Amino acid sequence: MQTITKSLSTDPPLSIDPEAYFDADDNLLTTQLKFPVSYPACSYIEILGSCNGLVCGLIHDNPLIYIWNPSTRESRELAIPGSSEDDAFYGFGYDVKLDDYKIVRGSISTPTNGTDGSNSETKVEVFTLKSNIWRTIQDLRCSVLLEGPARPGTLTNGALHWLVRQENGGSKKYVMVSFDLSEEKFLEMVPLRGLTEDDSSWDLELKVLGDWLCLYSPYGLICEAWIMKEFSSEASWTRFLRFNGESIPGGKYWIRLLWVTKNGNVVYDLDGREVVFYNPDKDTARPFIIDHEGDWFESTAYIESLVSHNNICDGLLPNI
Repeated sequence: MQTITKSLSTDPPLSIDPEAYFDADDNLLTTQLKFPVSYPACSYIEILGSCNGLVCGLIHDNPLIYIWNPSTRESRELAIPGSSEDDAFYGFGYDVKLDDYKIVRGSISTPTNGTDGSNSETKVEVFTLKSNIWRTIQDLRCSVLLEGPARPGTLTNGALHWLVRQENGGSKKYVMVSFDLSEEKFLEMVPLRGLTEDDSSWDLELKVLGDWLCLYSPYGLICEAWIMKEFSSEASWTRFLRFNGESIPGGKYWIRLLWVTKNGNVVYDLDGREVVFYNPDKDTARPFIIDHEGDWFESTAYIESLVSHNNICDGLLPNI
């Protein structure tokens, strides 16, 4: 059953089933959860991704990574190597070859003899649950500097994907940079063709909807989203959603795509303040207000599962 976890940066977090929301009308099915780890007051909690029912998050201020199965209540806390976590980019996913879960952490590394940044390179560290250690990937080649902070990597087809704006001849274009979790190497960059003549004017984010990689614009009055059904170096994007953002009342800053239900309804995180269920056929929106103590909350989609950390490594106990 597909559910949406939201307000994980508040206490208590809440899980919502969007399919039940539409099928049961006002009988909204929600589950109140207990946050898996303690954290300082007013801390910023960022969700790094979800995979097979596991949710990975980062607690800023007192840097800590947690991995949590909201369905089973099992959780684990991980220390972060180094001290510059605010300048890092992250990703979380599953290595199908090793049957292991990995956290990827990247940052910009500048040699001590570098003065103008021209010798900077992307440094990548990988944590695996089975080994319980962080490793630095040696001899890594990436032609684009992935600078943080950035949106966490999007997982699909065994790889994490980030969007990067690349400057070429005075113009800036988006490219998609991908990191293969099994091979632990960067793949060939994919240009984002077929969107506009000059996509540098767009603010874009990546999302996975079912088996497809989705690209969408979270800002502006016109909300659009595209899907890439086949991954290749010459990938083209097909628009599958477009509506006027004014149809969703209350939005001031951004609209983050969370999920599309079986009957085509679109679920959005609106400004990190409420979850909105939008019907594109009827052009109607139903907001669900989130009670939270902070200025805004984090949200993600996850699939309920019984995946246990204990089947991967020792030292993980249910947090009930």
